[in-house]
Amino acid sequence: MNPAFLSQPIPVPAMGSWRQAASQCGFSIDPVFKEVGIGVADPQVQHHLAPAELLKAFSMCMTRARDRHFPFALGEAFVFEHFAELDTFMSSCTSIRDILEVACWAKGLLAPWMTLHLDEFGSEAHLRVETNVPNARGMSHVREAVLAAVHQLARRATRGANWLLSVRVRSKQPEHPQHFSDHFGVPIFFGETADALVMDRRWLDQPIGICAPDAMTQARQLVERRLSREMGDRRILEEVRWALERRPELLREGLEATAAAMGLHPRTLQRRLQAEGVKYVDIQSDAKRHRAQTMLRRRAISMESISTELGFSDRRAFTFAFKRWTGLAPSAYRAQLGSPPTLVATSVLQLAQQA
Repeated sequence: MNPAFLSQPIPVPAMGSWRQAASQCGFSIDPVFKEVGIGVADPQVQHHLAPAELLKAFSMCMTRARDRHFPFALGEAFVFEHFAELDTFMSSCTSIRDILEVACWAKGLLAPWMTLHLDEFGSEAHLRVETNVPNARGMSHVREAVLAAVHQLARRATRGANWLLSVRVRSKQPEHPQHFSDHFGVPIFFGETADALVMDRRWLDQPIGICAPDAMTQARQLVERRLSREMGDRRILEEVRWALERRPELLREGLEATAAAMGLHPRTLQRRLQAEGVKYVDIQSDAKRHRAQTMLRRRAISMESISTELGFSDRRAFTFAFKRWTGLAPSAYRAQLGSPPTLVATSVLQLAQQA
């Protein structure tokens, strides 16, 4: 990412949510807003800040918070202020998988540095948060806020059902780990390779509302029009990548299936890809490579299962393709990753540290 990004103004999301979170944490947000140049007279005005200033405001809130962990308070209070189209779309969704489409749009409208990935492993699904900001401090707390916001939105959609299994956190165990356990109500594992919410995979497609395809299509069109106004024409390359990540079954299909999942005619998708100078098969191949590498990190997943999920005829075909992508056989790639401690061992270690 170009470091100049840190000086480019972006919309400041949900300032009302910041105010509510600050109140819950026992401090006034007004001095923070004033310090970074946000007017407080009219809360209906949508403000823009350079990301560096937004991170500064976040850091100031962290130091002032007394009664609660600020990232969790902010995530719990988060709403899509000034982006009613996103709320309209979510209210028309019939599954968590549908709701996750909002993450792609939120990246463009609210947080260009943030990406939410969906990784599916056997009976588990991991909602993984990544941030890409060079030389920026405090991003671990920003990722915590995003995890809390996603947790809040999913809990609201599922009406409080027990869909969450555990939470993985990249940072080391903090001074007060109980804040995490109290907020999420599930086992917390620190020092992991990523920040992620781990859920029962069945909940991704569990019906959570009445199926109304027309309402969902209309809501998606509202979001697309808002994106066009805010950002201009978006690259179809990124949209296809997100579709393939959000719906891994498309990795076994062709362009027609992906176009249908995106609500496009195949010829329209093909024409837009050609205009950007990219080929669908190349995007799909790169998505398969990325998913294969992700799945290989989970040693409990067999090579045969990976081959099947990615749409290869057998393990030999998968091995040939993986060698072409990386120069290594899948078994060699997995071997060089080392032998990370098992989840049980990690849990025992953390319990020992807390004793």
